[in-house]
Amino acid sequence: MLRPVSVLTVTNGGYFFVRLLVEKVREFIGDRQYEIVVVDRGSRDGTVEWLKQQPDVVLIKKRQWGSRHNHGEAAELGVKKAKYEAIVLLDSDAHPMQADWLALTVDKMDAAHPLAGAIFRDKHEGNPYGWFIHPHFMTFFKSDMEKLIILRKVRGHTTDTGEEATIRVLDAGREILGYPLEFCTQFAVGHPRVPTVSAGVFHAWYVTRLFKEQSTVDRETGGAVTRENYMHPLQELLRKTYNLNY
Repeated sequence: MLRPVSVLTVTNGGYFFVRLLVEKVREFIGDRQYEIVVVDRGSRDGTVEWLKQQPDVVLIKKRQWGSRHNHGEAAELGVKKAKYEAIVLLDSDAHPMQADWLALTVDKMDAAHPLAGAIFRDKHEGNPYGWFIHPHFMTFFKSDMEKLIILRKVRGHTTDTGEEATIRVLDAGREILGYPLEFCTQFAVGHPRVPTVSAGVFHAWYVTRLFKEQSTVDRETGGAVTRENYMHPLQELLRKTYNLNY
């Protein structure tokens, strides 16, 4: 019997990508029990209304107060509310593209391999390993929360959201099932490195930040990633490829 999963995401707007995530999870979930847990932090674009109509979605409302990101804290709330032991964490602008996305990750997890997903490499001051499983696609056991798995930034800004999980698993002498990020040529628009695919999961990367922090993204990418030259063309390509009517 295939392992049941709780697929979890956090959103604050971004109706198009949240709906796409839900529909693609359904398409590629396979013959297993599942639920989709969405922690919404104040969407006002129709996201909440659509999610309320979905029978396989558990909607949790947690409004964002102030300017703090707190994505990890919201994700941890979703884990606490999840029904199943196996957790599949996806960013709201990610979605599965292949039938084996869970066979490669969550179905291979055990006590010796309690974490799986997409490898992101960066030299963050708080992480001696130089890489971590990025929370845009991360699978783990609910019972490991607050022990091996931490999603919030407990080291401040010296590590990224979810990076603590990788550090704790490796420090404990356990192994990780990690898959490299590869440029997604099928949806190549506007930038030479994003979007990406890893272990059968697509990630747009900059979509959420373009809604909230376009000036920051412009500065980081030298203007190579904007709504006009990245997000809008990407949406149109996804619509055409997947025959979407939204």
